[in-house]
Amino acid sequence: DPKDPNIVYAQAQYGWLVRYDKQSGEKMGIQPMPKKGEAAFRWNWDAPLVISTHNNHRLYFAANKLFKSDDQGNTWTAISEDLTRQLDRNQVVVMGEIQKPEVVMKNKSTTMFGNIVALTESPKNQDLLYIGTDDGLIQVTTDGGASWTKKSYFADVPDMTYVNMLLTSQHDEGTVYAVFNNHKRGDFKPYVMKSTDKGTSWVSIVGDLPERGSVYSIAEDHVNPNLLFAGTEFGVFFTIDGGVNWVQLKSGLPTVAIRDIAIQQRENDLVLASFGRGFYVLDDYSTLRELTAENLEKEAYIFPVKTALEYIPTNPLGSRGRGHQGESFYLAKNPDFGATIRFYLKDAPQSLKDKRNKDMKEGRVIYPSNADFFAEDNEESAFLLFVIKDIEGSEIRKIKTVVTKGINSVNWNLRYTTTSPIALKPSVPGRYSSADEGPLVLPGTYSVEFYLCNNGAIKKIGNNQSFEVKALENSSLARQTKESIAFKTKLGELRRQFFGTSSQLGDLSKQLKYIKAAIHNYPNANLNWLKEVKDLELLIVNINGLMWGQGHLSKRDVETLPGAGGRIQTIVYQTWYSTSNPTTTQKEQYAIAVEEYTSIKTKVLGIKNKISVIEEKMNIKGIPYTPNRENFREN
Repeated sequence: DPKDPNIVYAQAQYGWLVRYDKQSGEKMGIQPMPKKGEAAFRWNWDAPLVISTHNNHRLYFAANKLFKSDDQGNTWTAISEDLTRQLDRNQVVVMGEIQKPEVVMKNKSTTMFGNIVALTESPKNQDLLYIGTDDGLIQVTTDGGASWTKKSYFADVPDMTYVNMLLTSQHDEGTVYAVFNNHKRGDFKPYVMKSTDKGTSWVSIVGDLPERGSVYSIAEDHVNPNLLFAGTEFGVFFTIDGGVNWVQLKSGLPTVAIRDIAIQQRENDLVLASFGRGFYVLDDYSTLRELTAENLEKEAYIFPVKTALEYIPTNPLGSRGRGHQGESFYLAKNPDFGATIRFYLKDAPQSLKDKRNKDMKEGRVIYPSNADFFAEDNEESAFLLFVIKDIEGSEIRKIKTVVTKGINSVNWNLRYTTTSPIALKPSVPGRYSSADEGPLVLPGTYSVEFYLCNNGAIKKIGNNQSFEVKALENSSLARQTKESIAFKTKLGELRRQFFGTSSQLGDLSKQLKYIKAAIHNYPNANLNWLKEVKDLELLIVNINGLMWGQGHLSKRDVETLPGAGGRIQTIVYQTWYSTSNPTTTQKEQYAIAVEEYTSIKTKVLGIKNKISVIEEKMNIKGIPYTPNRENFREN
């Protein structure tokens, strides 16, 4: 029930319909039953059921007649007579003859013939209803069932073809779509028809759908009436011109029969159900509305970006993914968090090697020159660089991705760039750690533009696209303000400087290792320098204690004060993954970390100067090169 999620209608074979109450766990059988003296009803295996878009307590349910209830299935009224051809299935020629009663499984565990199999109600007019039958009829009522008009002939559709689905348009009252399916007779052609005069006349909109591939289902976009989806025996197709041209959606979808299609309008999600009981969701298909000829002729194009909801993703199972549930616990991937940026690239640059191979294949090049080989060996692979900017035009994030022609996407997780030291490879978060990211941005307006980087040449391509970041507003406490972002920005800058100093201290420690090795192994290196090196090594250990705490105590379970880095990282851990404002404690810890870091930075600079003194003495003695040695020279 669209208004009461506790009420669910479900059915089994032959019209066995129940109304289920999720709150109580009770179910009530509500199948229409013949009255005294009334003939038995003929139900399809999957009898069509509709909850009215005009009244959520109104149900339509079809056998060979159409039934209506205005009280959630407690009371039923037949609003039609038998709407089928009323043929005797035992007199129908099958495989060239009337089949004998003794034929294996004749009329056993099969759908009874002569029933309604398709049903739709107009969202524009509650009295406008259409039904389709398994013996090839479409009947329409414009007065809520008081009278019916029958249509039995459809151009290019074989007589008595099964009406698999009917769909009334949500844009135009007179428009209705019909899907016919004749695979039971060995005919696997697609049959999709459209009427714009309430079923009086019909035209085919099969267009260029593959000639082999029965159609089972159809859906209409709620924004663009020319954007349609068709579920076929071999996957799903879409059209943006009302059925003239169809394109198959393939990525992530196997070649399976798509028996049902639904559209989640709020999220613009396309939902598919397959005959193999598979369930597929295409997140935010709104990009397809922008596939105009004009856009596809552009070199590149960023499609409108859906408003991004900002929140802190949770891990309800204890950690990322399945947590500790084990591989037998089923888990589907969520849509990417943040802003999904879909873009179109008409062509991808060809590498020098690929171009040369093509030229050789087509006879334009006999054999490459040495200069060609040099250029190929030193060519940098092309890539795309997306730049995110805030409303003031300041760059806040860059996203690098490979170059692939066609429609693709990148995702921005609504966070600033990390202030950690530059790394050639991104760090992979561990079991309990989080990705190395900056804090969340404030809700507001942002924009994205992108560049094609090809072997050192940078070119801006495509358009700029603005989009909104909106808070989910699921927090009980006040959300972060500009002052909060200012604090996190200061914290990020302190973290940048601190981690830079920490990395510098590590480099100095490595320098001392090489200096020590040189003293150990090279003639004329003064052995008395080893004492100076050892003193500096101990000084580095002490500074590391100021930065990260006294490890020689903590590893023995002795309580220790946090180092400056521990204070910084604790505030980062606590504030980066919250939309609340920083606490008084966090502000106090920040002030302490600033004071401690000032002293640490001076000590590290002192070590650097003392190492330089040792290295200068090594230069005078002609000691071979050691990493990062200043003023290195050979005497």
